[in-house]
Amino acid sequence: MPNSWAIGLYSYSAPHPEAQGFNRFYETVLTIFETAGITPTYFAAEGVGYNGDLTKFGGRTQAKALKTGFAGINVISLMANPVESDEPGYDNFASASLGHVEETGEILLCLAMEERLLGFGGDTFERVLLSLASLRSWDFGFALSQPIEKKPEFHVLGLDGGGLSQEERRKLNAWYASLPEERLRKIRDIYPYMLLNNAQLTTRISATQTVEDIAKSDSRTVLSRIDETSLWLWKIQQDAVSDIRAKMTDCGALIT
Repeated sequence: MPNSWAIGLYSYSAPHPEAQGFNRFYETVLTIFETAGITPTYFAAEGVGYNGDLTKFGGRTQAKALKTGFAGINVISLMANPVESDEPGYDNFASASLGHVEETGEILLCLAMEERLLGFGGDTFERVLLSLASLRSWDFGFALSQPIEKKPEFHVLGLDGGGLSQEERRKLNAWYASLPEERLRKIRDIYPYMLLNNAQLTTRISATQTVEDIAKSDSRTVLSRIDETSLWLWKIQQDAVSDIRAKMTDCGALIT
């Protein structure tokens, strides 16, 4: 069964990306799409003078955003869809978005792509992940791979696209109900790639162990500092994800 992957990066402590931040994101995504052999088909912007609707890539909305240097924008999205797509928000094979929510101060970046275009894991994928991590100051992040029909970007964005199991819905509700201050010190779940801050890494899971101790004690995982950021990259082999999740369940380190 073919898979898609999604990367989610979150910030609750950094200022609004402003025009320069959205411009850097836009240019970085175009480079990533080019690396994967993808041509964008739709563009959307939300903010002053923008309604958030997806419009044809290269059209007037995109031209306006480029001409104004992305001024006044709170959200931008890019999609790559099959030829003559009539549901650009749902049948895309690659998507990217960056948005700021004023009420919570959340800045959320999401990049999703089918694995047939760019595989999950390996040097190229990790370069993509690190290029996004370098765009600004993030508080945490993760990456996961799921069957295409599950749309892993929905997980990143906190959406229920239907078809979730009872356990998956319970976890999603727990995440949705969590406050920013909880998200800054706890981990949402265990994923093959996680970007952790110091508070998350030093959280105790027992009287003698922290998250960092677990990361360093399992030969199936690699923990390394991400250059020029305050984050750590924790890579976990797929066959170790459930084992590590079991070790960290019911200890208060996970939101879900």
